[in-house]
Amino acid sequence: MGSGQADVFITYRTNALLALRERPRLRVVALPPALQVAVAYGLSVREDASAAARAFAQCLMAPQAQAVFARHGFEPA
Repeated sequence: MGSGQADVFITYRTNALLALRERPRLRVVALPPALQVAVAYGLSVREDASAAARAFAQCLMAPQAQAVFARHGFEPA
């Protein structure tokens, strides 16, 4: 976008906000609802997962981590 090689770029909202920080002259336009893609991210932990993996998953569900996700446009789990 910054080099003038593209006039339009479709990306996730979080990426668009990062791009705006780097290049404030960009313009972010929301797509009409009919064209928006709903994304649902999931988290699963195997039954035989290590203690470290389980701790990491619990960390991601903690209020502090959820607040970080919210600041970046993600809905709470």
